[in-house]
Amino acid sequence: MRRDQKEQLRDELNEIFSKANNAVILSFSGFTVNDVNNLRRKLREENCNYRVIKNRIAKIAAKGTPMEKVLDLFEGVTAIAYTFDDEPSKVAKLLKEFQKDLNVFEFKGFLVDGEPYKGDHLDMVASLPSRKELITKFATALAYPMVTFARLLKTPYRNVAVVFSEVAKKKNN
Repeated sequence: MRRDQKEQLRDELNEIFSKANNAVILSFSGFTVNDVNNLRRKLREENCNYRVIKNRIAKIAAKGTPMEKVLDLFEGVTAIAYTFDDEPSKVAKLLKEFQKDLNVFEFKGFLVDGEPYKGDHLDMVASLPSRKELITKFATALAYPMVTFARLLKTPYRNVAVVFSEVAKKKNN
């Protein structure tokens, strides 16, 4: 690789490392071309990316970025799966699902909102609910007391209506 190509790669990685607060650093083996293409397609569908990286260039590119906290993970065969979304569990869920089928990854570590974690905590992150699910649960929790209160207010009127209905039935018989 020529020097200008290395500099261009370093700049690209630096931009990715600066923007991606949620990333998984992994090692892989036994991957076929079709497997890689399927993984990239699945990740792209969810606005995520996958990239095999050169460790020396990645270490230089990581300086001054959140990825600097996991420099020690850039050893051996290394790839990174990342997203620019505020959805830390998205990449972990996709990789965990893909891992079930092929078992080709070794999870070295990951970043969640710029904070580093060891690879064995991936299950914990993958089990986190998505932002949308959390908002739905929160809205439901906020609405529940109001709905219950509204039901309580309607109960006396409903009881009166039931009494009148029963009286009307008895008079008709």
